[in-house]
Amino acid sequence: MIRVALDAMGGDLGPRIAFEGALQVLSQHDDVEIVLYYSPSSSSDFELPPLCDRLSLVICRDVIDVDEEIVLSLFRRYESTLYKALKSLSVNSADVVVTLGNTGAMVALARHILGVIRPKLYPALIRELHSNPLRCLVDLGANVHCPPSMLEGFAELGAAYVEALSDEKPKVGLLNVGVESSKGSSVIRETDALLAAKSWPDYLGYAEGTELFHGEKNVIVCDGMVGNAVLKASEGLLSYLVGQLKAQGGDESLFETFYQTKHRHGACLVGVNGNLVKGHGRSDFQAMVGAIEYGIDIARVDLSTVVRERLDNEEFK
Repeated sequence: MIRVALDAMGGDLGPRIAFEGALQVLSQHDDVEIVLYYSPSSSSDFELPPLCDRLSLVICRDVIDVDEEIVLSLFRRYESTLYKALKSLSVNSADVVVTLGNTGAMVALARHILGVIRPKLYPALIRELHSNPLRCLVDLGANVHCPPSMLEGFAELGAAYVEALSDEKPKVGLLNVGVESSKGSSVIRETDALLAAKSWPDYLGYAEGTELFHGEKNVIVCDGMVGNAVLKASEGLLSYLVGQLKAQGGDESLFETFYQTKHRHGACLVGVNGNLVKGHGRSDFQAMVGAIEYGIDIARVDLSTVVRERLDNEEFK
C-alpha cells in the first residue's frame, strides 16, 4: 500500500481541490492510502466532504502561507500542515509528501526534518520536460545562488533520477548562452570543467535553450533562478498559444492534450531522505490529480533510496 501525505492547504484554490483530487486518485488506485493535512481555521467557508476508506484527515492548527519568508521561527511551526506532513514521512508513516505550498518553506523544512542524502549535496527541484523519452530540468528554484560544486551535484541528482524512472541513459547538458567554450560566466565554465572530468554521468557539454525539449541531452542543468524562469516562460508561451488558438477559432486540444499527457505535473525535490512532490500553487483539479499520481509513481520505486544508493555506488568506485 502506497501512503500519501497530502498538504491540503497549499494551493491557490484552497483545500477543496486537494480533497477532490484525493478522492479521484483513490477511485483509480486500489493500493493507495491518502492522509490529508488540513486546517479548518484557514478555510472557514469550506465544508468537509465525507471521508471514505483509505482517506483520513489530520487536523492542524497552523498553515504556512505562500508569501512567508524563511526565518528561524519556521522550524518551530510544528502544528502547520506542511510540517506535520513532512514529519509523517520522517517517521515512516508515509511514503511520499505532496504539497502545492510555499516552495522555500518546503525545501527548508525538508532539509531540516528529513535531512540530506549526502553532506554538501544540495537538494534540487527536478521537473520532467517530457516523460517518454524522459528528459528533465534541474534546478527549478530550490537554490538560487549556485557555485560550480552545487551545479555538479545537480547533474548527479538528475542523472540518478533518469536512471531510476526510465531505461534511458542520462546525458547531461549544462544550460548556457551558447555551446562555444568561451561562452558563459566563470561559474558556468568552472562547472563545465568539473563535469567534463567525471566518468559519470555522461556529460555532453553546453546546452542552448533550443535543446530543452528535444535533442540528445536529457538532463539539463542550471541554477534555480534560470530554471524557474525557463519553466514559467514555457508555461506562459503555451498558455498564450492556446489562448490565441481559441480566439482564432482554432483547435487548441492538441496543445492541451500534449501538456496533460506527455509530462508529469509538478516537480520532485531530490536529494533529501524522502519522496517529495511540489505541485504548482495555481494547480487546478487535473493538475492536483497529476501531482498526487506523480507522488505515487516515485513512491513505488522509492526514488529517494534509489538515488542515494546510486550516488553511494558512484562515490565508492
